[in-house]
Amino acid sequence: MAPLSVTRRADDRPFRRRGPALAVVVAILAVFALLQAPDFLRVPLVGDDYIVLDKTRNAGLSSIVAPRLLISHYYRPWSRELHFWVLQRLFGLRPAPYHVASAVLLVAALALYFVLARRLADPGAAALATAGAAALAGWGLLLIWAAGAQDLWMLLFALLALVAWDRGRTGWSAAALALALLSKETAALLPALFVAHALLVARDPWGRALRRAAPSLIVIAVWAVFHPLLGGRLLWPHAEPANPGLHLPVATIALRTLVATLNLDQRARPAGGWGAALPRAAAGALLLAGLAGWGLAARRAREAAPGRPAAGRVALFGIVWAVVGWAPLLMPSLGWHAYYVLFGALGAWLALGAWLARRWWAGIALVAMLAVLRAGLAETPSEDWGTEWFQRRAAAFTAGAHDALLRLRSALPRGSRVFIAGLPGGTGLVPGHDESPVLRVWYRDPALRVADLDRYRIRSAGDSAGIDVFFGFDFASGWRELVKGAEDVSAAAAEPGWRANHERLAIALSRASDWSGASGEYAKLARAFPDEVAYPYYAGLACGMSGDSAAASRWLRRAAALPGADDEVRSALREFEPRSPRRGREERP
Repeated sequence: MAPLSVTRRADDRPFRRRGPALAVVVAILAVFALLQAPDFLRVPLVGDDYIVLDKTRNAGLSSIVAPRLLISHYYRPWSRELHFWVLQRLFGLRPAPYHVASAVLLVAALALYFVLARRLADPGAAALATAGAAALAGWGLLLIWAAGAQDLWMLLFALLALVAWDRGRTGWSAAALALALLSKETAALLPALFVAHALLVARDPWGRALRRAAPSLIVIAVWAVFHPLLGGRLLWPHAEPANPGLHLPVATIALRTLVATLNLDQRARPAGGWGAALPRAAAGALLLAGLAGWGLAARRAREAAPGRPAAGRVALFGIVWAVVGWAPLLMPSLGWHAYYVLFGALGAWLALGAWLARRWWAGIALVAMLAVLRAGLAETPSEDWGTEWFQRRAAAFTAGAHDALLRLRSALPRGSRVFIAGLPGGTGLVPGHDESPVLRVWYRDPALRVADLDRYRIRSAGDSAGIDVFFGFDFASGWRELVKGAEDVSAAAAEPGWRANHERLAIALSRASDWSGASGEYAKLARAFPDEVAYPYYAGLACGMSGDSAAASRWLRRAAALPGADDEVRSALREFEPRSPRRGREERP
């Protein structure tokens, strides 16, 4: 008898007959996504989006698919470089088209998941599994974060590969695997799922299962030879050290992964309270519970089709899928984020759907609970960048920074240096505190150099490109340009944040041994706040370090004359006074 995986099952009707059921699922999923994030088209681009936009802005097609100048050494030409390259050429930096693409990918991936679950299990289990998987909080992040297209493309091609494998189309499954690998490295585990499906669902012997998986294994081997993090190290050597402290203990990873499958990895505490989140939560619960109920009703209305795998084998395959899908979370170079759990969670929900199909009341109640939690988690403050709330906050900050900085400086000479003070962490504006693809894209200058103010350094000999610009930020006064050198102190000092920003600038210049610049900033502070001992004192020291003993003496005498002067100030004055050729003459700074 031919293996189940390559023969038409009794319920394997032509696709056009299954169209209405699939259309209902797609419609419910699309409405659910819109209800959960009705503003998703207006969410600005953020952090990682600009890293890819910066790379692809002026690149040719051949250069974006070449394995060089890779972001974090990952080779994802389909889901990252090509995806952004096409959208950027068609729509520029408008965020809406990027989010539309993500929404289409998200709904398409979940629809393919329903198709696969429907082929493996009865309609009730398939609808229940799809509703439960759709309720997971991780999808919210991928919907509003353009760079999440990497995961969405991988999930789409991975599910397409599994559907093709289930239909006995091993060649097509290998082709879909190749595209999944070019979207994200997690797809490398798919051949293990192919073999598990052959053994548990199709009940093939080991030999036949491995022979069928051979084309996919060849694809994996070729990919591994050239991938920059694997065999490609021989062609493109680099060091990729693990980030210490990033990886959680294995027990913590396992626990958080399991509870994330039920949206329990963090406590849902909406910033605006449950009263504000409840309408969206209730609407989502009704939609997904309705999807599950519709599938369970269809299950009860028809007899079990002959030839379908036993529910226990489907559940076991789902468990294997979950374990395989979650295995990458054990890699020492990875942190843990809820959206990393999604691929394995699809397997977990396949198992749950098969088990809960005969307990319809429990399945519907669980799906409704997950939908409610998902709405609450979307509005729960979090320090985890892999959450919807965090990315929304970062995107809003980025949009505000865009408007403010271009208002302060609409253009910059090519090759300029920009230094930013007071930038809060996690915004993605200056990743790693050094360089900013975001500002390079905004100012359309790949040679623009950006860093935190603390990283200011004097220009090297021969570096005369552009100018140096300093920006400061604080939540009370927003963005300001920090003028280095002459300015109207009496007017500028009255602005909120001027004093704190210029103290930061003076300190950064001092640390970089830019003594001339530092003395100028301390001099401005001394004139603006004449009763402060520290400012003339530091102005004098900076002048002394720059070799201007006369100016150092003048500033130090001024500091020593103030009521707050101490022995340290007077000692510094004694050190510089003998060097001054005009010691007996008082000169005003």
